[in-house]
Amino acid sequence: MSEVLRPPSPYRFLKLEGTYREIGEQLGRLGPPFRRPFWWPPPPDPALAAACRQWVARWHPGLLEEYAGYAAAQGLNLEVLWPQICRTSLRARRFGCSTVMWRGPGGALWVGRNYDFLLLQRGRDLIWLRPVGGLASVGMMGSLVGGRYDGVNEAGLFVSLHAVMAEETPPRPGIPFHLIPRILLDRCRSAEEALDLLLRMPHGLPLNLLIADPHRGYAVEIHPEGQAVREPEEGLLVVTNHYEHPALRRWHGARDPRPSMLRQEALERRIRTGAEPPRERLQEALSDHSAPVCGHRPGFATLWSAIANLTSRTLEYAFGPPCVAAFQPVPWPG
Repeated sequence: MSEVLRPPSPYRFLKLEGTYREIGEQLGRLGPPFRRPFWWPPPPDPALAAACRQWVARWHPGLLEEYAGYAAAQGLNLEVLWPQICRTSLRARRFGCSTVMWRGPGGALWVGRNYDFLLLQRGRDLIWLRPVGGLASVGMMGSLVGGRYDGVNEAGLFVSLHAVMAEETPPRPGIPFHLIPRILLDRCRSAEEALDLLLRMPHGLPLNLLIADPHRGYAVEIHPEGQAVREPEEGLLVVTNHYEHPALRRWHGARDPRPSMLRQEALERRIRTGAEPPRERLQEALSDHSAPVCGHRPGFATLWSAIANLTSRTLEYAFGPPCVAAFQPVPWPG
């Protein structure tokens, strides 16, 4: 890989390859000592954490090997580490992530993505990964070690994760949310494969995912009590932090989905009415401050942004709000 990214602190660009155990060891050596962020909810009941671990062992056992390597490199006991990273709650007052999939002029399929969260989140690593026995990928890892919040793999599958402003049900066993994009990127070569896997996988939290390949894409809306799939309308699909499908809207409960709806509407309007070339139109849409799509609130902001052309296999990341941070080309995985 000839290209070398040098993102500003606290962002890092890490290249990891080898067996899953070796990748975990590399990540453990390169990372700071593990500390549980104060804003996370308490660890789950040991029995619940163990049940979630069993699901991971069934759907992607290599990830448990990776965690074993990470724990060894950090001098930690895996039995103690696992409950700390097995999130079974997403209690937060606000979320702000947005993703748009768009078939632009000429037929190319584009995606644009903003990830918004607390400025206190120090985990902001772009991981270029080539695991033995899995597909190569590149994507962003936050505070939850081993997971991905968005990324693309060598086959051209793009995945982004969105927490949903919904009332949570009592915790139940499932795949920890941050590992869902990772499993899809490691295992799936198409949006169809990813969709099939998502609909069969056990889920314990309210989530939205956008999955797309060079040919098609889907929004998968997930609640522990049900799932729904949305397809593009006239080549455009936008995913934020609320349930758009009528079958799931009742699960918002007392949570207010209007800020998320405003971001969805702003992205749809900007993409449909813009006159710029596709890449520039996406950047302008992701930089919108009216909804806002591009966040600058005190203590809470857009931490990174991505633009990818899945047809021509190009990928860029901006390390910060896309209105001010320059997009940098990222080597395509594999």
